[in-house]
Amino acid sequence: MAKADVKIVQSPYDNHPTRSFPVIKWSTTSEDAVIYPGEPVKLGSNNDAIILDDGDPLIGTDTMLGIAASESDASESADGTVDVYLPMPGTVFRCAANTGSNLAAGILYDSVTFDVSGSAAAGWTFTVDENEGSDPDVHGLIIVDYDADEDTVDFMININATILSPMVA
Repeated sequence: MAKADVKIVQSPYDNHPTRSFPVIKWSTTSEDAVIYPGEPVKLGSNNDAIILDDGDPLIGTDTMLGIAASESDASESADGTVDVYLPMPGTVFRCAANTGSNLAAGILYDSVTFDVSGSAAAGWTFTVDENEGSDPDVHGLIIVDYDADEDTVDFMININATILSPMVA
């Protein structure tokens, strides 16, 4: 499974803020999967937390809730919840790069999205798609650093792609 694909590596908070969001029982949604810690989640059509899709988050389209801090407890017969690390300003996250050989200074400060592979049954794998062309008006992740030896990317989440965007004037 995709536990801990995304991690917090720098937070301006002693205890990073979390919030509990509802998760709809599997029989009433197409998101028939447990949400694992470290998976990015967004607001679903039922005002619930769902796993991000490939190519998310997009500014003006997605409302990213953050990164799952707990495993969701919804089932086929009951709704549940998931605790989520909120995408607070100043927080830096780390995730594997989509293509490690692309990691070079030229990708710094590019605005990109996640690449998602796998399935609900086998588990999702999240990577940062540094191959995607930079588009700061649309793409919700901002690359701030990388480690070419470990094939990882550090990024911030553009506030305008998150649940916090209405708070910014």
